[in-house]
Amino acid sequence: MLGKDLIQEVDFEAMHQEQYDRSSFGPRSPAEWDSRAVQRDRWTLNSDYTRAFLAHMNLDGAHTALDIGCGSGNLAIPLAQQLRKVYALDFSPEMLRLLKKNCRKEGVDNVESHGLSWSDAWKGVPKVDIAVCSRAMGGEGLSASLKKMMRKARLRCYLTLHAGGSFLGSDLLEFLDREIAPRPDYIYAVNLLYQMGIRAKVDFLRSTGGMSYASAARFIASVQWRIGPLSTKEKSRLRQYYKELERGEDGVARTRHQFEWALLSWEMKKK
Repeated sequence: MLGKDLIQEVDFEAMHQEQYDRSSFGPRSPAEWDSRAVQRDRWTLNSDYTRAFLAHMNLDGAHTALDIGCGSGNLAIPLAQQLRKVYALDFSPEMLRLLKKNCRKEGVDNVESHGLSWSDAWKGVPKVDIAVCSRAMGGEGLSASLKKMMRKARLRCYLTLHAGGSFLGSDLLEFLDREIAPRPDYIYAVNLLYQMGIRAKVDFLRSTGGMSYASAARFIASVQWRIGPLSTKEKSRLRQYYKELERGEDGVARTRHQFEWALLSWEMKKK
């Protein structure tokens, strides 16, 4: 007879919440995401992250999907091109505006968008074959968010979470001489799913992130978005860093940063 699995006694939910509360990157409002939407509009398949995510998906037997935190459509649109219907959720009105624009551009008319957050009731969102959440898992109440996602999925789920590190490159943090408190990464979700009786598969996606900045002020604002308030000295250092950034043919400064994401996937248990 097997004894008690002690891992079931570990409160990963509380540990995740404590790390989330300590994180230098706290929650962001819909208005804050609205202000970043155009700059982050990268729905195109030219993204190495998008290509890698889609390559790991199994669409066998699937006709419908739910994209939670869809942004401007980097996954919703290519999925809609392969499935009968995609339901896309985001709490940023500007992101949804860009999603609709990109759908028109690609001739896609089977994406149904909903202005909803994790804390909303998701009324009007039906159960689907596949539920997807790409880099948009709710920061608070991780167990509740995972269960909410699974309640909408018949066949399987796909979820990406940060795999350590930060949203800034280590070179920039070293340049600032700044230590940050990281967000909780993927391992909490793996352990919580394990406690729910789900053995999630974990793949690691490596992608190159980057942003374009027309001015030093925009660059500084972008860094502050990721790590919180900056001192006068840090802003001065960032202006110097900005001057040394590579420029494209248009003269606009660009940053490049290697990210690693954990892609968790699992099959739903047949009832």
